[in-house]
Amino acid sequence: MIDLGSTDFLIQVPSLPEAELAGLSTALFDSWESYVGDSLSVPDYSLFLQVEEGSIKGVATMGALLYAVYMGIGNYGSFISGVQTINEQLSAARQYLADEAGRTFPCQGANTSTRKRGGSLAALQRLFVKVQKGELTPEDAVAQAEVLLGGEAATVPGFQRDLENAFHTCPRFPEQLPLPLMEDDLQALLDSRHPSRPTRPKPVLGPALQFRVEVWRESKSKRKETRIIRL
Repeated sequence: MIDLGSTDFLIQVPSLPEAELAGLSTALFDSWESYVGDSLSVPDYSLFLQVEEGSIKGVATMGALLYAVYMGIGNYGSFISGVQTINEQLSAARQYLADEAGRTFPCQGANTSTRKRGGSLAALQRLFVKVQKGELTPEDAVAQAEVLLGGEAATVPGFQRDLENAFHTCPRFPEQLPLPLMEDDLQALLDSRHPSRPTRPKPVLGPALQFRVEVWRESKSKRKETRIIRL
C-alpha cells in the first residue's frame, strides 16, 4: 500500500453531541468517497477519516496498492503524464475534502484551517521534475523511487521497467523551472507576498476531547466501517 496523500482540518467550534458528530462525520466521508469514485483514475483504493470532538479536528488519508496505481497510470499516453494526471486528481480530492468539511460541520464564522500533503505519488512526480531540470540522473532517480515506493515496486510486473524507461526518456527542460509546489507551499508563497495581517484573537474552545469518530473503507470491494472511540 502506498500513501496517496492526506488532508488535515481544524474547525474551532464548541463541542458537538456524540450522535451529531458521528452523523456529520459519516456524511462527510460519503460525500468525499463519492467525489473520489467519480474523479480518480485508480481502480481501487482505501479511504480513512478520523474526526475528534472538542473543536472539530479531522484527518483524512488515501492509499492504494501500487498495482492499482500502475493500472491508473496506464490509462494515459505515457508514464509521466499518467503520474501527473493522477496527482492532479488526488490534489483535487484533497481540496474537495477540505472544502466539504467546512460545509458539513456548523462552522459559520469559525476559525478554520487545513493542511494538505501529497504523499508518495507527488514525491515521485518531483523526482521526474528533478531529472527534467538536470538536477538528478535517471539512475539516481530510479534508486530514490525504489526507496520511496518500497519493496512493493518489485512485485508489480512491468512497473520497474516502465519507471526506468520513463526516467530515461522524459523530456528535459530547456531552462530552470521551479519544482511543483505542494498545496501548503503554494499558500505560504502567496501569503509571503502580502503584508502581514494582525494576529487573530484565539477562539474560546470547548472542553477537552472526549471521543473521536473513525470512518473507513479498506477497498472499494469491502464494506464501510465506522466506530466511536472514547478518549
